Amino acid sequence: MHRAIAAWLTERPWRAAFASALCGALSPQVFSPFPVLACAIPVLLLLRFNATAAIVAAVSAMAAAGWVVLSSTALSQWVFVGMLCVFAAAPALAAVLKRTGSLNLTFQLAILGTALAVTAVHVLHPDPISIWAPLITPSLDAMVNAGMQLESDKELIVELLSRTMWGAVAGMGLATMLGGVFLGRWWQSLLSTPGSFGDEYRELRFGLVLGLGVSALFLIGLVVDSALVSSLLWVAFVGLAFQGLAAAHRSKARGSMNRGWLAAIYVLLIVPLSTSITVVGLALWGFADNWLRPRAQRA
Repeated sequence: MHRAIAAWLTERPWRAAFASALCGALSPQVFSPFPVLACAIPVLLLLRFNATAAIVAAVSAMAAAGWVVLSSTALSQWVFVGMLCVFAAAPALAAVLKRTGSLNLTFQLAILGTALAVTAVHVLHPDPISIWAPLITPSLDAMVNAGMQLESDKELIVELLSRTMWGAVAGMGLATMLGGVFLGRWWQSLLSTPGSFGDEYRELRFGLVLGLGVSALFLIGLVVDSALVSSLLWVAFVGLAFQGLAAAHRSKARGSMNRGWLAAIYVLLIVPLSTSITVVGLALWGFADNWLRPRAQRA
């Protein structure tokens, strides 16, 4: 099915532009796959053809998403800015992938770039936390009016959420970008070299430099109460979750995990109530995999 989708999208340029615009328009929906699809289509075109086709598809997605967000009073303009950044970053990462041929390098650059963006917001903005309070409070009030009981003071909850919202949003953006790049690369491989994407994806890892950085970040987070550190931890957990998922696929390829367990992981990832726990579990697996896999290979 996915090969047929990739073939249909690349057969006529207008199909990809139309599909990108449609996915972009549907992207503001909560818990939808459309942002990933809106990123994947330009990635597929860039890897398959050239930058011009990818730019047309990406701009179509941006224009449609922008029209929906800006015409809705319920959505913040920050959503629009974030979606534009994600939709622009995915083709940029695809350009790196096409030039270097390294999915792992693309993966590492995406994590590093997201972490730098979060750091820049906290350094350049005089009070980055204050941006979120006016956006969180109405949503919290609506849930209280619907009957939800708060275990803590509302102001305290708003403050705690505001301190980590930049990291949460950046983590979601990173997951969307990487999801789009991986899906686009998979589609492209189905049309040219079937099976090559799986080999590349199973070898994802943070590496020495990023691994040491994340280890230091975890240690700092234990002793320092910082909004920036808390936000960077969100980015780190999302990135490590992708490596954990790659480790799960490697276990399946070796025969030490059956398909049912792998399918269960994906189901838990997309069910809202279990997503956070599953991401943390995969992140811990990814962290261990990053340090233990080289030893196993040397042995």
